Order: sequence, then structure tokens, then C-alpha cells
Amino acid sequence: MQRKKIALISDAWVPQVNGVVTTFQSIIPILEKKGFQIKILHPEMFSNFSYPWYKEIKISYNTKKITDKFFKDYKPDIVHIITEGPVGFAGRKYCIKNNLKYTSSFHTRFPDYVKQRAYIPKTFTYSLLRRLHDKSVNVLVPSNSMIKELEKYNFKNLKVWKRGVDTKLFNSNKRNRSNKEIQLTYIGRVAIEKNIEAFLKLEGSFKKTVVGDGPELEKYSNKYPRVNFVGLKKGEELAQYYADADVFVFPSKTDTLGNVILESLACGTPIAAFPVTGPKDILIDPKLNTLDENLNKSVEKALKVRREDCRNFALKLTWEDCASEFLESQIDAHSGSLIT
Repeated sequence: MQRKKIALISDAWVPQVNGVVTTFQSIIPILEKKGFQIKILHPEMFSNFSYPWYKEIKISYNTKKITDKFFKDYKPDIVHIITEGPVGFAGRKYCIKNNLKYTSSFHTRFPDYVKQRAYIPKTFTYSLLRRLHDKSVNVLVPSNSMIKELEKYNFKNLKVWKRGVDTKLFNSNKRNRSNKEIQLTYIGRVAIEKNIEAFLKLEGSFKKTVVGDGPELEKYSNKYPRVNFVGLKKGEELAQYYADADVFVFPSKTDTLGNVILESLACGTPIAAFPVTGPKDILIDPKLNTLDENLNKSVEKALKVRREDCRNFALKLTWEDCASEFLESQIDAHSGSLIT
């Protein structure tokens, strides 16, 4: 039997390191094992230039010719548009012109980021993003809180799509601490939209470490010399930083979920965060709910959480389930006609 073909259309792809790339790199092998063929239309296939604030993010242009050839050569059975950038819009345009059904997903609160950096109203930017999703059969969103927020901006056909975590790589057994000092760790992009200064300004008898790269890395490393900035880490080394932390501090107020929260929990490390979209959707277990409007108080709560409770919670969140939910959304969109 011929394998069904999935086309993924994305402005975010390797070598970028973010939740979008992690999610799809995690589910693609699972979907392939289920008998699906997958190809990605991504920025490296086009002429592009770097985003002003993030050199690793590429903005594609002259997208029509390559996009048309991709679709005509591949002839996908399923089309999923991952992002709202030039590649995503090129995929949308082709689908609408050729009467192809497509689904899409919402991963990043770009309107919040743009408002912080360029002072453009969120209503304007959300209206632009909504255009990509307006013909989507299913718009996959990582949390119920994010669905409620998008509904305020008149997004339709929203459907929760839960995430998973690699509990073999991110494992509490990797913890190897010799010192007694309390270790607070932030892992993620070093950028103003992540509200990282809320973490950097925390005062107390603990050691602070920042793992990650970003546009504000040099600025913040100079401004906060007592904080240990170690740069971008991957794989086993990254898992070690999670596991060795006593508390993972997640100061962001603009994330749609926060894959890093799941990775930390898998390593047995509790979370200190604000009660906002993302953390409040994940930390629903009373044993893990340390959320507080005061980040210092959230840290105090997190230090009382049992590490085994964190690990046990994460073990229930698998990439296999995430891939199955993704596939169910496609079967639903195509009236159940995608059985391989």
C-alpha cells in the first residue's frame, strides 16, 4: 500500500533551536514508523536573510516558484502549516489556489514580542497572523489558556495539541551535584521577551546559571557578572544542567506552553514561574503547582517540591501520544480518509 505523504510548511527549522523544531523533530520519526512519508518546506530552500533581532531566524523571499515546484513534485496527501512567516503564507496561498485542505499550528506569541520591541499593537499583529489560519481546518494550539486568548482575537477551529518530552534523555538519574549551595537555573533564549531579568534580579543565598543564547546575552552577562552564563547546550550536557538544578526558573509571560518546563520536570527539577499561560497549563498537579506572582515566593515553594513527583508527572507526557494527537487532527480534517 502506498504511503500517505505529509508536507510540513515551516519558517522555523534546523539549525534553529526552539520548541517548534524540537516538537516536529520528535514526532516525525514516530509518524514515519506509522507509515507516513514526510517532507519539509523550510527557509534553507529559499533565498533568505536573517531576522533583525535573531540571526538564526531566516526570513525567506521569492517563495512562489520553489513552493509551487515543491507541491507539484511531492503531491502531498496532508498539508500542515507550522508557522506564520513567508514560507507559511506561501504554503497557504498554494493550498487555497489549488483547493487543498490544510491544518496549521500556533506556537509563538509574535504579537507580544513585536509589541515589546517595536511597540506595534497586538491587535494589528494578531490580525495578520489570523489570516494564515483563517482557512485552516484545524488550528493546533498547545494549551487551553492559549485557545481562550486566541478566541479573543477571533481565531476559529482551535484544537488543543498536547506536547511530549524525551524522558530517556531528560532523566533525574543525570543529577550529579557535589556542592550544597542552592542552584537556580534558567534555560532558554536570552531575550527581553522571555522576561529573563526577573530571574537575573532575584536576590538570595543561591547560585544562578543561564543556559542559552540570544540577542541580549552579551548585555546581560556584562550587567549581571555574578550570574553564570554558559551559552547554548544540547543533548546530554543540556540534560545535566536541568538535573543539577534545584529549581528551574521560568520567568516568561509570553510563551504558549514551554517545552523547557517539561524537560526540567523529566529531570526531576521543580519549576518557579508566574501564573500565566504555559506554566499554569502544565503545573496543574497540586504537588507541582508552585506558581506565584512573586517569583521569589515561587522559588521558595519549588524548593519544597519532591523531585520524584516531578519525574512521575513527566513520564505521562510522551512524544508518541503527541504524534497520535497530531495524526488524529489530520484524519479529522480529511474525514477519516488517511488510513495507510
